[in-house]
Amino acid sequence: MEYEVFNLVMLAISVFVAGFVDSLAGGGGLITIPAYLAFGLDPLLILGTNKMSSSMGTFLSALKFRDKIKIEKPILFKMLFLALIFSAVGAWFATLINPEKLKFLILIFIPLVAIFVIKNKNFGSISSWHLMCKVKRKKVAYLISSSVSCYDGFFGPGTGTMFAVFLTKYAKMDLVQATAVAKSLNFSSNIFSLLLFAYFARVDFYLGITVGLFSVLGNSFGVFIGKRKGQKIIRPMLILVSVLIILKLIFIF
Repeated sequence: MEYEVFNLVMLAISVFVAGFVDSLAGGGGLITIPAYLAFGLDPLLILGTNKMSSSMGTFLSALKFRDKIKIEKPILFKMLFLALIFSAVGAWFATLINPEKLKFLILIFIPLVAIFVIKNKNFGSISSWHLMCKVKRKKVAYLISSSVSCYDGFFGPGTGTMFAVFLTKYAKMDLVQATAVAKSLNFSSNIFSLLLFAYFARVDFYLGITVGLFSVLGNSFGVFIGKRKGQKIIRPMLILVSVLIILKLIFIF
């Protein structure tokens, strides 16, 4: 399929910005979905193509953030496995219950997340993951991975934000480490969705891979900034993304 150069450039810029935001706080889809719509892509292909490009960026973020992951490898690998399985479970639930009917729950939950992060100025500045007993660490880590991934497969908006906030608050990670783990979990939970979209021919692979390269660049820049600024940049980005999610859901409710 042929595309106008100007429209393709604008889409690429949007995907780059989304990759930057997504690498730090999640929520890149808030930018890319409207961008694909404005680009004129067939609505049937938007979600799958977006998943293709965003997965490329998320994979890059996961690789570049890996040195910030300080949790035990067996625990991390099981979290990744649970993310894959429960995203599929969430997708199955979506075939039984219309996710749109539960949108109001997100309108309640996300504001609470934003308020909590705003009120706690030192949120995620110190890690005490290793101070918890190993049994508790496992239970908390597995529960977060399973529940948020199930939500990702079922509905989706704010998944990266939820991973980062939950891992910081309940798994006692610092915000940079939580973001690093969140990127790996997010990529794992995205795998099932991408394969499903591809199976049903809902992906424009040419466009997805082309703009996906800009997602990789955006994520790379975001990781570069995030690893140097840490909590000082990630915290305000979490607040910004939370507000954008609230506004989006209000205006399309």
